[in-house]
Amino acid sequence: MPPTQYKTFKAKEDDLFKQLLQKYLPFWPLYLLLITLFLAAAYIYGKITIPVYEAYSSVVIKDESKGLNESEMLQDLNLFRGKKLVENEIEILRSHSFISDVVNNLGLYADVMEEKKVQKAPAYLTSPIKLRFKDPSRIKKVEKIPFTFNRDARSVTIGKDNFPINQWVTTKWGEISFIPNYKYNGDTVTRNLYFLLYPSQAVQASLMNRIKVVPASKLATVINISIKDQVPDRAEDILNELVKVYTEAEIEDKNQRAASTVAMVENRIRSVAGQLDSVENEIQRYRTNTGVIDISTQGRQYLENVGQYDQQLEQIKNQIAVLNEVEKFIVQKESTSSGIIPSAVGVNDPALNQMLDKLNNTQLQFEKLKRTTGENSPILVNLKEEIETLKPGILENIRNQKINLNITRNSIASTGNRYSAMLSTIPQKEKQLIEISRQQAIKNQLYAFLLEKREEAALSFTSTNKGDTRIIDKAYSSVQPVSPNKFLLYLAALVFALGAGIVWVSLKEGLNKKILFRSELEKLSPIPVEGEILYDSSKDPFIVRNEVGSRISGQLKSLRNKLFFGANNKQVKKVIITSSSRGEGKAYIGSNLAISLAMTNARVVLVDLDFYSHEISSLYELDSAKGMVEYLRGGASLGDLLHTDKTTSGLSILPVGATNDGTAEWLMSGKLEGLIKELDASFDYIVIVGPAFSDDVNIQALSHIADASLFVIRQGVTSKADLTMLLYNGHLEALKNPGYVFNAVKGRGWGIRLFGNGYGYGNNPGK
Repeated sequence: MPPTQYKTFKAKEDDLFKQLLQKYLPFWPLYLLLITLFLAAAYIYGKITIPVYEAYSSVVIKDESKGLNESEMLQDLNLFRGKKLVENEIEILRSHSFISDVVNNLGLYADVMEEKKVQKAPAYLTSPIKLRFKDPSRIKKVEKIPFTFNRDARSVTIGKDNFPINQWVTTKWGEISFIPNYKYNGDTVTRNLYFLLYPSQAVQASLMNRIKVVPASKLATVINISIKDQVPDRAEDILNELVKVYTEAEIEDKNQRAASTVAMVENRIRSVAGQLDSVENEIQRYRTNTGVIDISTQGRQYLENVGQYDQQLEQIKNQIAVLNEVEKFIVQKESTSSGIIPSAVGVNDPALNQMLDKLNNTQLQFEKLKRTTGENSPILVNLKEEIETLKPGILENIRNQKINLNITRNSIASTGNRYSAMLSTIPQKEKQLIEISRQQAIKNQLYAFLLEKREEAALSFTSTNKGDTRIIDKAYSSVQPVSPNKFLLYLAALVFALGAGIVWVSLKEGLNKKILFRSELEKLSPIPVEGEILYDSSKDPFIVRNEVGSRISGQLKSLRNKLFFGANNKQVKKVIITSSSRGEGKAYIGSNLAISLAMTNARVVLVDLDFYSHEISSLYELDSAKGMVEYLRGGASLGDLLHTDKTTSGLSILPVGATNDGTAEWLMSGKLEGLIKELDASFDYIVIVGPAFSDDVNIQALSHIADASLFVIRQGVTSKADLTMLLYNGHLEALKNPGYVFNAVKGRGWGIRLFGNGYGYGNNPGK
């Protein structure tokens, strides 16, 4: 903020504070009286009001969403721990069912009260017995049930009826039981005790509204519980009982879940065991019917056997092919033809191999000799015969070998086909066995899992005797009462006293139908306020002359100087004074203004034009003297009508006249203007006091004969409505050079008599 703006703002702030101080400080005795009364009322209220205490408790909730995790072992053991949210637990703690349990368990529907001299007080700790109903839902409201307790007879007397304690008895209020109060200290003081009965639903609703359950912070899992009550022990009992009910409900819920889980696991184990036995029996029947012991091993063996048989068949085929080649070679070749006989490789027959070797050697010798000897050579002939002899034996051996090999091949092929057929059925059998085995494996896994969970459930079931909620602080109550708080009580009394005083002052002045403040004049119209004249308790009409040094005298002289000797002097010589109604001080202002002018060694004439009240004439004891009326009627000269003031030199008075009937419209007479001109020639200043507007509105038309017009406003007398009407009709603006005179301004309040321009009053006048 710029320095200039800051200074302006500070000045406005100081001015506002000053105005408020000036407005309300004068009534300090009223504030002192109200403060005394309110503080006394607060003291009495604090004495007769039963103090209220507040009890607190806090619990921690295991909320995983806010970082509170258990160890893995605890998590494994605690199968039945539900997930919790702090927000949910807050609503659960405030639930109707829990509050109902607290009310019924503590018997809060039946209050025991002690009647004292000036008040009634709870007898929660001082009553020897408590009251319990068998059916609290049927309780009806009962204001007062007086009773006495007979300690020796251990009975309760209500009216003429005696009831034993610790027994259910039937009464007109319902089936009830009187039980000992364990908090009773056993004193022998005689007390006036009585019961108050309330419908349990109403008590529950009241308790739900009184109990506050809030989280410690947004990130914490701690819940703070509090309640206010007239008896701190009862407040603690309520909170402890609420936490107890909540914990028991939590444990009961866990036990129910644990029991249902264990029962479900046991039922499932029995069901799965039956299914597993059925699957195992099916596998047994399948193996028996299909001859399958170990289908994988058997399939592998079948596959190996088929391979071996195929290999043997190939060997036999090779041997037959070799024999066919050898046989073909021997049969196709001539006996003496040359060439190497194919080897019988792969044929496991030593005799055939020897014969083939011998045939090959003989033919080689035959071929060598054939080149060197003739065809008829004995050696060559012998070799030829030997060759011819060997071939039939070889062919016979070959044929025998082929027959044996074919037989073996057929046998092996038949066996191989049988194994191949068995091998082709293995995939289908294996598929069926796998399906059955899969069911068996699933049932085995499920059965093992259920057995494991049954053991875990058995271990976890032992841990359900504790809830997930841990109590941080058991209920404890405040040492000092929270209500009524003496500091706040007295502070409120002080504030209300000051507020009541301010409201009284504001209403008294704000609702007043009279003009009280100069600010009201300034708001109503732009007509300037020429001066403020304080209220004169002495009611001296000549105060300027009699009390020269007084403050009021100074104010009247200040008005004179402003009108006739001011810096903006417009040569004001003639002034006319009027008001809205009678009694507002026109004569007082006019007389003192004329005297103050005369005191400056000027020639001044005071003219009384008020034909209705002729106050000026009365002030100077000229009621029966001739004056304005006689002049206007004719027959009297001006010199005969003027009366010189014997006390003030230079002051002359022109009275209204002795024969005034108050009805003629003298103000509209044409001679009046001539009279004023004649006076103007003889005097330095002319002060004219005219009638009020309520008597004669013609004063408006007459104002042109003067240089200025003064409209007198008397504080607490001039009506806001009258002034507003004159302004609305334009009467005041029609006056020549109009100005207000705020007359008879009283100091506000007592002791400090403040006045101020802002509110119609100046500073402390010191008087």
